[in-house]
Amino acid sequence: MSTLSSVRAIARTEVPSFSFGRAIALLAGTVVAGVEAVMDRSELNRSRRQLAELDDRLLRDIGIDRAQARFEAGKGFWI
Repeated sequence: MSTLSSVRAIARTEVPSFSFGRAIALLAGTVVAGVEAVMDRSELNRSRRQLAELDDRLLRDIGIDRAQARFEAGKGFWI
């Protein structure tokens, strides 16, 4: 049997579509994506709290009024 024949034989063997390593990689990717989403939401929540603490002069500088700042700061973590 030549080398090319043995490579073809190996290539034809059925590889299971599900493997433990692939499942772990998929799970790890999902966990990383979830952690990143929580971190993004946490940063957004922190920014909203800081916005609520700005005085009227600083709010005018960024082009919003107190009512808009209160509305934005009042949004929940999940929004």
